[in-house]
Amino acid sequence: MKKIYILSDGTGQSGLHIVRAAIVQFERARTKMMLFHDIDTTAALKKILDQAKAAKALIAFTFVKKEMRDYASMYCMKHEILHHDILGPLIFNLAAYLKQEPLETPSLLRRVDERYFKRIDAIEYTLGHDDGRGPERLHEADIVLVGLSRTSKTPTSFYLAQEGYKVANVPIVPGIALPEELFEIDQHKVVCLNIDPEVLQKIRKVRQKNSKLRPSYSDLKNVFAEVEYVWDLARKHRSWKAVDTTNKSVEETAWEIIHAVFGEEHDEYS
Repeated sequence: MKKIYILSDGTGQSGLHIVRAAIVQFERARTKMMLFHDIDTTAALKKILDQAKAAKALIAFTFVKKEMRDYASMYCMKHEILHHDILGPLIFNLAAYLKQEPLETPSLLRRVDERYFKRIDAIEYTLGHDDGRGPERLHEADIVLVGLSRTSKTPTSFYLAQEGYKVANVPIVPGIALPEELFEIDQHKVVCLNIDPEVLQKIRKVRQKNSKLRPSYSDLKNVFAEVEYVWDLARKHRSWKAVDTTNKSVEETAWEIIHAVFGEEHDEYS
């Protein structure tokens, strides 16, 4: 069985994927791939290269540091070991094209991956906690939106989720009690969405045209009463943040919510 050593000063996952993508083109190949990651010194690299030499392995590496690439290449050429520098030529060409020196920081891709997976988790959470669903897990949310029907709770929730925030939204319906779990979580992450009643009436009228909603849904007197109910609720729960969505885009509302909950300087997901 042929051995392939994959070496990296990061996670090594990119190298592993590339070698796997190539190896499937050889249907009768019997290979064993061994991944060595987070190699941060030439001393540590030499030990692995010595091991690869003894095993008569093919070496593929994804070092972002030029020092490590050069050391691995020189070692392999000196000992006549088949090797392939996966990232080096691309980094060289990109530097020439962009007229910019590379950072040579191995952890950067890992940070990008971590941020990506955090966003995926946020989207999955938000999908499961739309329109009052899953109140027992409200404590896991980064932000909880409350508001009347058609105040942009759902689109704003999903915009925030794409920025990496776990968001739950809970509808406010006069006469129907809010879930107890809402009052058991940190009240500073609860955001109450307000809107001008006349604007809300117009939005609801459009919605009503394509549905069988009750006539009172867009009745101006009823809408005023609902908005007043929300204002009273917000005054009662003074730790809640209040955000007016009147004539605002989802993006504007979302960033106002982020600043309200986390402060003006919060840029974790920017």
